[in-house]
Amino acid sequence: MVTSTISPGRKFFNTHLETIAAGKVDEMVDRDYTEDAVLITYFNGFADMPAPITIQGRENIKQFFHKYMKAIGHIDLKSLDFTETEDTIFFQANFNNDLGSVNAGDAWMMRDGKIAYHFGFWIWA
Repeated sequence: MVTSTISPGRKFFNTHLETIAAGKVDEMVDRDYTEDAVLITYFNGFADMPAPITIQGRENIKQFFHKYMKAIGHIDLKSLDFTETEDTIFFQANFNNDLGSVNAGDAWMMRDGKIAYHFGFWIWA
C-alpha cells in the first residue's frame, strides 16, 4: 500500500484557502499571519485602492481581506502549481470568482509558522 503525506506547507496552504473560502477572514488572519505581517498585492479589483497595495499588521490585513472577499465573492480553484522551501510557500493558481477568471501567484515568507511577508500577483486570465 502506498501512502502519501502532505507537506507542512501544503497543509498550511490548504487550511488557509479553506478558511478564507468559508468567509472566516478574522480566523484565517489571526491564525496564519504574524502580528506585524506585511501584505503587498497587485490585486486591482478596488476602484478606491489602485495596485500595488501595501498593508501592514493583522487588523489592516483583516480589513483588506474582508473587502477582497466582498469584491471577488467566491474562489473556484481551477488549477494550482505549488512549491515550498523551509521558510517560504510559493503558488500559482487559476480560479474563477465573481469578477471573472484570474491567474494569481503568491509568495509567503514564513516566520515561526506564520506568514510574515505576503507578496501577491493578480492577472486577469
